[in-house]
Amino acid sequence: MFQVLSHELRLAVLYVLSDAQEADTFAAKPLAYGELANRVSERLSEDFTRDSGNFNYHLRSLRDAGFVQRVDGGYRIRQAGVRIVRAVSAGNISEEMQFETIPLEEPCPYCGGTSAISLDDDWLFIRCLECPGAFVQDDTLPDGTLAGFEVSPASVQDREPFEIFAVAFQLGLQVHRSFAAGICPECGATTTTETLEICLDHELNAEQVCECCERTTDEFLAVSCDICDRSLMTFPAIVVATDPHVIAVMYERGRNVTNQTWGALASPPDWPSRYVNRDPVVIEYTIPVPDGEDIHVRLDESLTVTVT
Repeated sequence: MFQVLSHELRLAVLYVLSDAQEADTFAAKPLAYGELANRVSERLSEDFTRDSGNFNYHLRSLRDAGFVQRVDGGYRIRQAGVRIVRAVSAGNISEEMQFETIPLEEPCPYCGGTSAISLDDDWLFIRCLECPGAFVQDDTLPDGTLAGFEVSPASVQDREPFEIFAVAFQLGLQVHRSFAAGICPECGATTTTETLEICLDHELNAEQVCECCERTTDEFLAVSCDICDRSLMTFPAIVVATDPHVIAVMYERGRNVTNQTWGALASPPDWPSRYVNRDPVVIEYTIPVPDGEDIHVRLDESLTVTVT
């Protein structure tokens, strides 16, 4: 695929055909051969209309690779080509976006200290400036990390730091819900739960790590895509807390959690939990509510959430 796309003329063809897509249409409008050659020539400031053999060769390469198709009326970009254009556009921002660590008004959910945001290598990190954070066991993360959200160059362009922060939270919420549904948010493939556990004997030592589970928090979830290997590290209770059915049941019983902040993805709710089964793993949470009986919710290895 990369070999096919290694020539600037072929990428230009994809961009020109992608530009023929209008917001209110299902598929891009076909471009006749001559019109396509003219637009590519304008884009690259080079006349390909007189070199039909060279242009045909590159066009055929794109067709053979499945990026372009010939239809009545000319040529149209296929979805594989659309994904290439989107990926290049989203990641091809020349100005590197960085900003200094900025304090937040909401305190750290672990120690009550000052929390802050910072941007590093297309990751937006929320960190506590006064405690080790939630992932002391992972020395690849910045000190005090509470949460990390993956962002693209396009998502930070022309936005102020706090706007980026809001975007990152919404994207993070979508990632949680997508993985919980067994769908990779990157490629749409199936997912596998690698780790789903709670530590019933959780006790932190001087290094803020439990000697029993070797983690800072008493629960942990890791899920990854079966195709592209995108992964999510989070807390099982957050999958439960962001489940629409659970949110609705809590709302019905007087607990409104619809106005969530980043803290909803940075630390697990303090709900009593237990293993219903260990192989395969099934965890049950007890959610206290103002009205009526407590809500009992189970989470299994497929990340299916069931209100019992």
